Amino acid sequence: MRKATGRTLWGGLNQAGPADVTVVGIPYDGAVCYRRGAARGPAAIRRASTQVPAVLETGEVLTGLAVRDLGDRRIANGLPRDLKKLSAFYQTLFPETFPLTLGGDHSVVIPVMHALNALARGPVGLLVIDAHTDLSDTFQGSAYSNGCPLRRAMELPRFGPNRTVLVGVRCFEEPALRYLQEHKLRAIGPEELESRGVGAVADEVLDRFAGLSQVYLSIDIDALDPAYAPGTGIPDAGGLSPRQVITLIRRLDALPFVGADLVEVAPPLDPSEITSFAALKIIMEVFGLVLRRKRQGLSTHLTGAGR
Repeated sequence: MRKATGRTLWGGLNQAGPADVTVVGIPYDGAVCYRRGAARGPAAIRRASTQVPAVLETGEVLTGLAVRDLGDRRIANGLPRDLKKLSAFYQTLFPETFPLTLGGDHSVVIPVMHALNALARGPVGLLVIDAHTDLSDTFQGSAYSNGCPLRRAMELPRFGPNRTVLVGVRCFEEPALRYLQEHKLRAIGPEELESRGVGAVADEVLDRFAGLSQVYLSIDIDALDPAYAPGTGIPDAGGLSPRQVITLIRRLDALPFVGADLVEVAPPLDPSEITSFAALKIIMEVFGLVLRRKRQGLSTHLTGAGR
């Protein structure tokens, strides 16, 4: 096994200085509603990244993509107390790079979305790949539970239900389901994805986000069926395959993605490391998306950001 060093991270793509993709870990699972362990997700994914080459399954070599891993940022006092500080940090990243956040539970993306909302000059598209809606106003008494991040995003002016698509959702809390139905938020479950095909769903996502100048991608590993990702807080049967998620991402190069996250990998719940390596496979595909846009001369970060 290769030793995890700065040089070996991310298939050897990691470097100092300006980067196309900047990786940040937020090892926090204080907002989970069931099993903990996601705080150890960033370390496990990084460790796995030293064991794979920077080559996609298509043979596409990722040489030319500059990746910089800034290490971890902590949520020491919980949310919302640390929200402003983390949001300010991400506001320094979005205008210069494509931030990729490693969770941690899904609540860690709330400061990221606040930062994007503060900087974006127009509406932001949001593609969420997740087993759950995460649309609860409060869950188990908290407005900052990992069951609430999408609801918090919907309260921000740059985001909105008509600019949001959920893929893989199959587990619904009743209040969240009512919100989804009342606001006509588009949710594509595994059954629909299987029956229509990934290509048709990708085309719909492209159509829905046409005309936007910034789109954000949020991936919860529990979107995958537990057969592929058992190491997560609430595994929900009947989910997506890595094949479907990878293919979906590969078909969305035309979208102006400005950042992404991958959350809810809980290594203590999966000693086989299947979940960490599945997460890494998806992350490398996100790297490929950024590189293809770069090679086409298209923006890979938030442009024209306002303060």
